Formats: sequence, C-alpha cells, structure tokens
Amino acid sequence: MDEPDQAHVLQQLARVVAAAEPDAPLSLRLCAACTSILGLQGGAVTLAYEDPGRTTLCVTDERAAQVEDLQEILGEGPSYAAARENRMVAVTVDGEPDPRWPLFTAAVQQALGGPCTVVAVPISPGDRPIGVATFYRRRVDTSLPLPGPTVRLLVDAVGVALTQTDAEDDVLQQQAGSWVDRARINQAVGMVMAQLRMRPDDALALLRAHAYAHQASLGQIAGEVVERRLDFKGGDAERPAERPDGREER
Repeated sequence: MDEPDQAHVLQQLARVVAAAEPDAPLSLRLCAACTSILGLQGGAVTLAYEDPGRTTLCVTDERAAQVEDLQEILGEGPSYAAARENRMVAVTVDGEPDPRWPLFTAAVQQALGGPCTVVAVPISPGDRPIGVATFYRRRVDTSLPLPGPTVRLLVDAVGVALTQTDAEDDVLQQQAGSWVDRARINQAVGMVMAQLRMRPDDALALLRAHAYAHQASLGQIAGEVVERRLDFKGGDAERPAERPDGREER
C-alpha cells in the first residue's frame, strides 16, 4: 500500500473512532470502526485465539458474539485457520456445508438466520499472530473495499493500539537509540485530543497505531503532530520541500 492510501485509511480510522460514543470502550470503538471501513456488519476482537486463556476484548453485537462462541465451542472455523496460518480467511455460508468446517457453517447459518459471510483477519504486528479480528455480513459476498495488505495493516495497527504499553513505547525508543521526549508526546496527545475531541488514552492509542503503520517511533509521530505536519482530523499537511543539502525548507 502506498503512503497516501495508508494515511487515508488511518485518518478514516481516527475519524470514525472519534465520532463513536465516547463512553464505549476503546476496543469496541476500534472494532466498530474497522467493521464500518471494511463495509461489514459486525465484528469481534479476540487475543490469544488458540490459547486456553483466550480473551475476547469486544464484540459489536449479538451476532458477532454468536460467531465467536460457535467457533470456541466447536473448535473450528475461519478464525482458527487465520490464527494458525497467519493469513486472512473468509467463508461463505449459503446452505451447503463447507468441507473445512462443516459443523461451524451449519451452526452459524442457523444462528444468524440465513446466508452470511465470515471474514477472519489475524492481528499480527510482529512475527506471530497475537489474536484475530472476526467480522461478518449477512449475505454471501467476500469482497472488501480495501486490498488484503491494507486490511491487514489496518487490523494490525488496531492491535498495536490496544496492546502496546507505555513501557513498550520506552523500550522501542531505546532500541532505536533515541531519547523519549515525553513532553513532546504529551503535547501531541493534547493536540490529537483537541482535533478529535477524545480522551488522552484514546489519543495515545491512535498515535501508537499511526507509528506502527508508518514504521516510525512514537516520538517521530509525536513530532509530526507537534510540528503540524500531521493532522488526524484533516490529513497530512504538505511536507516542507527538501533543500539541496538535504534539510527542509521552512
């Protein structure tokens, strides 16, 4: 995915999250935002999908909860495949049993009351999946408005926003050999709060997601915001042109 497309998707994520009910948990707002951006009808985010201690962080609605419950009860379904194989997996349910997951496809059609499509996307910001985002729509249609790599980057960025801690931010900064300018990060958080009218934790989570998606440090993204080259409400401001000596024109 090229840089303009990447920026557009992340800005869309920020705007949809900001427009959601502010008292709802951040995990739910991020999941609902992904569902909306992908043109689907409901979703769920579950961490440690195959582990005994698996944790479902959020479900957008009762049907999404049913899809998750059926997979856990039956021990089969597209989300298990997504976790094991670290790839997007989709299944259409149209009355014919899918040979890969015959119990699941029969049960989910009954639970949702008709044909549907289930799309499972691994949350894999590192080498291995840390969870799965599972979405559904109530018709047979696996098409998405974004290409597969873009979908995966969006979901991975959400995973980073939900799981990365302040301590991990500091470790990443140290590994990069740079000093964490906490005052600048705090200033950027305040600016994102003002742009999107959201709480500090939510603004920091979006900064983390943006840093991951752009393969940048949190400090670098904070600098972009403070220097007004990145605006979560309206998009990337025009970057200053480089001078012949490699420095930026001001």
